Parts: sequence; structure tokens; C-alpha cells
Amino acid sequence: MNTKKITLIAMLASAYAVLSLLPGMPMIGAEGTTIDLVRMLEIGYGLVLGPVYGPPAAFIGAVVGKMLKGGGFGLFFTPLAAVSAFIAAMLGRGIKKGWMGAAGVLGVLTAGWYVFETGRTVPLYPMIQYAGLAIILFFRDRISEMIKSEDRKTVTLGVLLCSFPSTVTGHMLGGLIYIFLLNPASSIFVGILPIAIIERVAISIGATLFGTSLILAVRKIYPDLLE
Repeated sequence: MNTKKITLIAMLASAYAVLSLLPGMPMIGAEGTTIDLVRMLEIGYGLVLGPVYGPPAAFIGAVVGKMLKGGGFGLFFTPLAAVSAFIAAMLGRGIKKGWMGAAGVLGVLTAGWYVFETGRTVPLYPMIQYAGLAIILFFRDRISEMIKSEDRKTVTLGVLLCSFPSTVTGHMLGGLIYIFLLNPASSIFVGILPIAIIERVAISIGATLFGTSLILAVRKIYPDLLE
């Protein structure tokens, strides 16, 4: 790993950790834990650093950020950062059959929802995951082709199509961790589904704005990172 890549990983991980200090949305049923808006950075990390370095940068930033806020129960949800960054990298970096890997991870996690009795009681809760999976299966390699375009509008659309499946994959992992650790009543998920939809759409939009700007900046400063 060259000096430029090490420097960028350190910078992005530090930025994630610092921005984690911003207020987040309280997680229903897990007192003291929040859903941080900084999650929108993870997609950009995966896109510019790839599947090997992007997830660790996001994960390290998430862990350090949670520690700065006092640690606590939120540390159990830090792997979500790595998963979202990984899916973004597989979809947007032009990796051969990368969309298949992304679809596989999202599909397995979504199937895991029905392993738990709580999940089977609310069978339609993963509807946003099904939507994310549909995007992957329909667009496939076209997502990475859009992101590699020289036209900013096309890049933006590609990042948006990458962002939604990436963030809903992390969301499902978070739901599985939540059920495994706390075994909450299924009624909680019925109540938070509308909130989850709004939240994931908002994160996708924010991730698109950040990711597009980051990609265009990296093209000028570190173009070899995107090869």
C-alpha cells in the first residue's frame, strides 16, 4: 500500500470519527444508542478506496467515533460501516461480477431476517432490502459504468443507485444484530418501518452528494486510486 493510499485512509477514518460526534437519531428500543448521519460517508469510502481498504477505513472511523462518544452499546453496530462500504465498492468500482457479490451479501442478510421468530412475525419489514436487491439485479454493471462516466449527472445517478442498496444492506445487518442482542417485540419494527424508509432515503441522498464530490476530487488528486 503506497503512501498516498495510507494517507487517504487515515484522513477519511479521522473525518468519520470526528463527524461521528455530531448528533444522531435515537435508536428506538436501545437507550443511549443513535443512528449517526455520518453513515452517509461509508458509500464514498467504498467507492474511492475499494473493497479492501474502504471497509476498514469506515470501520476504524466508526469505532473511534463511538469510543469518543463513550463507547457503550453502539459499538456492537460499528460493523455496519464496513458492510455498507464493501457493498458500495463491489457495485461501483467495476469489479468483475461485483454486483453478484453485492446481491449475494444483501440476499443472505435479508434471508437471515426470517431465521428469527421476530423477523417471521414481521415478514414485510425487509421491503427496502428487496428494493435494494431489485436495483442491483436490474442495473448490474451499469452502476459502475455510470460512476466512471465523465458526465457529472451520470456519475451522480450511478452513485445514487449504488448508495441505496449499500445503506439498506447495513440497515439489515443492524436489524439482525439488534434482534440477536435484545430480542425486541416485533411491534417495534412495525412502528419504525416508516422511519427507516425515510432515514435510508435521506442517507442515500446525502451519500450521493458526498460520494459524487469525493469521486470527482479523487479523480483530480489521486486518479490511480480509482483504477
